[in-house]
Amino acid sequence: MLSLSIALRYLFSRTRLHAINYVTTLSAIAIAVVAMALVVVVGVYNGYVAMILDATEQVDADIVLQDASGAVFDLQDLPDYRKQLTQAGAEAITLRLESKGLLRVGQQQWVVDAIGVDSTFASVYPMARAANIPDLHRVSTFTDSEGISITPIQIGASIQIPPDSSRREQAGIMAEVLFPKRLGFTNPLAPASSFQDIEVQVIGQYAPANPKTDAAVYLPIARLQEALDYEASQVSTLGIRLRPGIATSDFKHQIHALYGDKFKALDREEQHPDLSYLIRMEKVMTYLILLFILLLAAFNVASSLAMLLIEKEEDSRIFTALGAPPSFTQQVFRRVGLLISLTGTSIGMLLGWGLCLLQAHFELVRSGSGVETIALPVDVRALDMIVIFVAVTALSYLISLYPTRFFRRG
Repeated sequence: MLSLSIALRYLFSRTRLHAINYVTTLSAIAIAVVAMALVVVVGVYNGYVAMILDATEQVDADIVLQDASGAVFDLQDLPDYRKQLTQAGAEAITLRLESKGLLRVGQQQWVVDAIGVDSTFASVYPMARAANIPDLHRVSTFTDSEGISITPIQIGASIQIPPDSSRREQAGIMAEVLFPKRLGFTNPLAPASSFQDIEVQVIGQYAPANPKTDAAVYLPIARLQEALDYEASQVSTLGIRLRPGIATSDFKHQIHALYGDKFKALDREEQHPDLSYLIRMEKVMTYLILLFILLLAAFNVASSLAMLLIEKEEDSRIFTALGAPPSFTQQVFRRVGLLISLTGTSIGMLLGWGLCLLQAHFELVRSGSGVETIALPVDVRALDMIVIFVAVTALSYLISLYPTRFFRRG
């Protein structure tokens, strides 16, 4: 405590060389600026992540349960899955089967993600409720005027079918979806034998959401299972909507307890791994760049301590004369370095937190142009604040230890 009291006196008292006070103040300000920048930048990155996840709420389930390898799995291996998932916190469960396909309308064609859905699709995915196309979920096929079975499909926003299509009928646009034949014999001399095709009718189109959804077609899961030679119990994923009040992390822990490593439960962020990885890497790289800037600021702390050591050389002799070991004087100046680091970091983080609050309430900074301008989103998280405080304080303090190493030599 004595060394801390002396350090406080050294830090806030005026010195004979006023330049030492100025350098010390500038050192604390430099650290505060970096800490403030870190809080603001990390808060903005978190805000963008939250905004992106909110935007996917319409097209993603709360939880997607899939095989750990990502392959199609058989529900017969999970005989009580509905009861188990309901007890864990699921409110609604829907089955999905996914495959690549080729959508063909007249002379135009698109490579699409074909997604088979069941009758509970709308209860898990809000996009289906917004589209309000009940025929997609009620029946697997319907029969046209000539008695031909036709499968209803709904297409994504990026699939633009021309309105003057020669295959348009009164009920909707007629099309064809082709899938690579999964089982059975194929004739190399007849390429058409390598594909399984089904006649479909476009009964609606989803609003723009994200690139993956916009390039997909949705059809009844029973029809897709038949086209791909899957059993009725074979699916790609289970989409799950959680009951209100059920935490995603708690539900995932229960899934792991039920199925171990055989299945994995993905929340909304984990359903977009590429996007999450990109945002996370940008956040880390920005964090590292600011820490390098902090290194330059921290050397100001070392400079001020070196000057203070020279200024207080007579005091160190008095400490020695009073019986204090050389380590005591070192400890005093180390406390000074720590106080400078703590002061700068604390002030900077408070300023950064205040700026984030102002941005959240008054939307001072906006991005974009025209009617598409949006306020920069901010989301300050306690864990990030702790990491920033520890990193900035520790780095500044470690640099400040450098001048005290030469005290004994002097």
